Amino acid sequence: MKLICWIGVCSLVVAVGCQEANAPKPQPISDDIDEFLSTLPNVHSTSTVFAEPDQGFLLFSVSYGEPQDCPSGCFYAQAWGIKYAGQIGWIYGAPATGVDQGGARYYDVRSTDGYLFDEALWNRLTTEWIGAGFRIMIACDADTPVEALDRLALRLPAEGWPFLADLLVDVAQTRNARHVAEIVSTLGPSTYNYSYSKAHALAALANWPSQPTGGYCRH
Repeated sequence: MKLICWIGVCSLVVAVGCQEANAPKPQPISDDIDEFLSTLPNVHSTSTVFAEPDQGFLLFSVSYGEPQDCPSGCFYAQAWGIKYAGQIGWIYGAPATGVDQGGARYYDVRSTDGYLFDEALWNRLTTEWIGAGFRIMIACDADTPVEALDRLALRLPAEGWPFLADLLVDVAQTRNARHVAEIVSTLGPSTYNYSYSKAHALAALANWPSQPTGGYCRH
């Protein structure tokens, strides 16, 4: 059961050109995903981003809505979702444009969703734009095993993104997962600046158990 759901970090809308002559031909999506997308306004294009049939996992994307900024080259709002273990749901769907209204569903992570916590999948997703949103979804869902949160934290020096480090400190406090905050407080050498994240973690540990302060995830 999802007790914590993630919110958009930035106002992110991906440009999708009206002219797609140089883009690869999108892979078709299945009928059940097509039905899932039917509530979106003015669907422009849909595609399978990649699939792992042996795991029953599929990542898909859709561009939709009215064309924007056409004098400079039209683009559309875009959303990403996954199909896995009998469930279809959004990872990221530009809530400001209404994708999360009208019954659209974000993916509800379950503790039994083993492949979502597999680092082979995480490595594959680092090559996709939505990889950041996927890490937020995993980190903020209360059903994600704490062991997976540990591994997300351990990967930070190589993968980057101090925002995620701060988010993980808040999640650690919410779930009383002290070890996650300890990992962030002692992050090793990195090309990314984690000084604030380390200070955030140390302050939380000094007053443990304390309340999260950043509001990175919402209930």
